[in-house]
Amino acid sequence: MRFGRTSLRVRYKRDHASWDVEVGNKIDPDDGNSLVCYACRLPIFSTPFITSVDHDHNLTMHDQCANDHLPPQLKGHPLHPKGDLILSVDNNNNNNNNNNNNNNNSCSRCLTVCSGRFYKCNNRFFFNCHFQLDLTCALTIKILHRSHEHRLTAIRGKSNSFVCAACGTQHDDPSHTLDRYKRRNVPLNLSYVCSNCDFWIHPDCAILPNVINIDDKLHGHPLLLAYNPGQGVSMVHVCEICGGQPEGMGFYACFYCRYYAHIKCAIYSNPHGFKPVLLKDAQIPDLLHLPMANEHTSVMPFIRKTDIASISSITAGTNRDDSKLLLLKVHEHPLILHNHHPLTTHDIARVCNACIQLISSTDPFYTCDFNFINNHNDDDEGQCKDFFLHTCCAHLPATLVTQHPDHDSDKGHPLTLLSKVDTYSPFNLFWCHGCWRQCNGFAYACKECNFYLDVICASMPASITHDAHGKAHILRVTNFATKSCSCCHEEKINNLEIGYECNNCRNFRIHAKCALLPDTVTHRFDKHPLKLVTTAAWARVDPDQEMFCEVCEERMSMFNWCYGCDKCDQLFHIKCIQPLDSLSKIKLGFRIRVRSHDCPLECVRAFTVARYKCDHCAKTIWETEEIAFECSKCYYKIHKECALEMLLDSWKGLQGNVIEKTGKYGVTTIYPY
Repeated sequence: MRFGRTSLRVRYKRDHASWDVEVGNKIDPDDGNSLVCYACRLPIFSTPFITSVDHDHNLTMHDQCANDHLPPQLKGHPLHPKGDLILSVDNNNNNNNNNNNNNNNSCSRCLTVCSGRFYKCNNRFFFNCHFQLDLTCALTIKILHRSHEHRLTAIRGKSNSFVCAACGTQHDDPSHTLDRYKRRNVPLNLSYVCSNCDFWIHPDCAILPNVINIDDKLHGHPLLLAYNPGQGVSMVHVCEICGGQPEGMGFYACFYCRYYAHIKCAIYSNPHGFKPVLLKDAQIPDLLHLPMANEHTSVMPFIRKTDIASISSITAGTNRDDSKLLLLKVHEHPLILHNHHPLTTHDIARVCNACIQLISSTDPFYTCDFNFINNHNDDDEGQCKDFFLHTCCAHLPATLVTQHPDHDSDKGHPLTLLSKVDTYSPFNLFWCHGCWRQCNGFAYACKECNFYLDVICASMPASITHDAHGKAHILRVTNFATKSCSCCHEEKINNLEIGYECNNCRNFRIHAKCALLPDTVTHRFDKHPLKLVTTAAWARVDPDQEMFCEVCEERMSMFNWCYGCDKCDQLFHIKCIQPLDSLSKIKLGFRIRVRSHDCPLECVRAFTVARYKCDHCAKTIWETEEIAFECSKCYYKIHKECALEMLLDSWKGLQGNVIEKTGKYGVTTIYPY
């Protein structure tokens, strides 16, 4: 078993048996439009392909156009019933002469030059028969295009009478063309049809540029070509150029600004008013590149893009008193900035109280000034002792409009930043509607809708890229409740989780929490960094080989991502790695006081005290309870529920004060714990 960076030249396969959408290739979409199949001369688009070497040249062909997929001869072809047609190869490979009429080497049906692979009559009884057909005339060539979930058949003939599914218009106007964007080596008289779905796309729209820049007076950011999933579903937003209703399944969009435009308005209305841009050169605003390097690299500075250097300059050449910031919106005490404060062996791990992510030794951060004064007092159980903030988290906006697809349409309901969901709650636990995990960090909330997001889910950008799916494929925020995640293969819970779907193909979608998994992590069971193992890496493993997690010793699923060590031949479930599990958004270690014990109790993972008896109710504490409380000095341990019960009894005026809030997203029960 090896999971190194060995690259597969061409091997694309179905990632999961439940998917009914064929898996496309992962090449740069710009290459998919321009790269031409050597055999049939059609663009590769999203079609799976193979690459072979012939006479020191790389030959790229659709999977169905490879030699082992093409029949060696055609018997009784309708266009030539009197003799067999034999598969032939054009060794000259005249790539640029498709539209030149050559009587000696032209297709007998469409009159285009036969190049690459073609069929010709080889009947010895008809010496003067020069009948030959290119692949598109001889066979049914089906390609995969990003606009549709099924393969499309390439057909020749006039297509002006059809309504193009991409732009929603008929291409009957001679000016309705893309002359300056056409290529000589691509046959442009071919249309693409899905007969099962009554889907048709014009050849001009099939090769639309993936990214364009339009007049700055209209919009200053690049616009991405996008298609709505599902037959009959069109652009759901009004066109910003003409103000008209949606037409066709395709559109151009700036997802960052929520700017949408018809294809006909962005392209055909003014053919000289747009400029094609390569995806790799497009300046997509707030585009986040994932995964992060390791579990010690916080994503928040990359999401917020805060100029940490300018913030850190506050303390340059000043004493400590000058660097204090009074940020009452996030903390009740003044905060002090630390520019360079590397961790020592005696320091505790710095976990940001806002995003619950580690603060690296090189990142500037804030602490409570009260903590700075009292940080040598071991008996102090105040929560300020463990209060840390990333510089970017200390300057979070007071309100924001999230990219969450289930709440971004509520323009009258911006989310408000809360350092505590409930002021009276020492636990401060809430369920994030973005990742469906419990969190005790800062939250963005719409109390009218009873809607809560942790700061990471609330701040996730409109577009990301991920190394597991090609660096040039843009993933956009979407609601894919009926489709499974490419990482964990679980569907969204109650349509709430934030997810991303590839804007360029239909076979990759991922939860935001899965996209944020780091590239490497460390674990005490292995001395090497563990590498993220994606579906592509699993394709190189023998499917009959049984593999088990080193932590839980349960069987590994070859459909799900995991972590592995190539050198030690070990695998780990994601859920079995503490910084990534279901408690990864709870900052443990906070302290409470209960009446039954004199010392403060610290919040810990339940598995560290699992199978011990609770010192309050005498029942066993189980690992499935996730968190518990203990006094390690006195070996005193209690359930979370028992701690809650005692807190409720102790707080006068709050006994039994259970609040039920009903909002757009259901009923939430809030306990004052």
